Amino acid sequence: MLPSKYIFETRETKSVRRLKNLLIYSFLLGFVFLISGYFFIIFSQNQNAKAKETFFKSSPDLITIFTGGSGRIPYGIKLAKSFKQSNIFITGVYVKNSVDSLLNSIELGQEIDPNLLEIDHFARNTVENCLSTLRYLREKKGFKNILIISHDYHIPRIKTIFGKIKSRDDAFNLYYMGVESDYTKWRNLKILYTEVYKYVRTYAFLMIWDQSDSAKPDQLK
Repeated sequence: MLPSKYIFETRETKSVRRLKNLLIYSFLLGFVFLISGYFFIIFSQNQNAKAKETFFKSSPDLITIFTGGSGRIPYGIKLAKSFKQSNIFITGVYVKNSVDSLLNSIELGQEIDPNLLEIDHFARNTVENCLSTLRYLREKKGFKNILIISHDYHIPRIKTIFGKIKSRDDAFNLYYMGVESDYTKWRNLKILYTEVYKYVRTYAFLMIWDQSDSAKPDQLK
């Protein structure tokens, strides 16, 4: 970034120039990383607003809940109740849990029809959550408008993954709502910026993703 001021540089001046360049690049990278957290929150708020506007007078055909953070399942169940219960699909459930055990663990569980709730034990991470959701939607068919539930910091990565692996033949619309986090708490800030790192890592992975894999439902089984 900083060019040499001298035609012939000494070893000392070259080292100083390289150190200055390193500091500048480090500062810019750190600034971009910090500001990314802010944009994650704004992005999630916009997605929440879009979903609320869409389902203001109608209900989603399916609510899909991504596990991995406390509060997501009760939040999704509460939304289902407010919609007079849409179908519910929970992905990434611990293998020893069942529909009954999940409903028994939350206060609103008795108000939900367990026959309209299905769970998936396959997914172990966000990419697999998305794959399991696509597989479920492709197998069930008939669901048009789907509401995805996670935490606010998680929404940008989920939407980016779906944008990559969703096929043009998938005739359904995805909307997103996130459980709001309190970013005045250090723990939640740490989670937010860990998510920024995970987003970059996932984006790099998606750049080499074979789209033909997501275009064929049998590839997701």
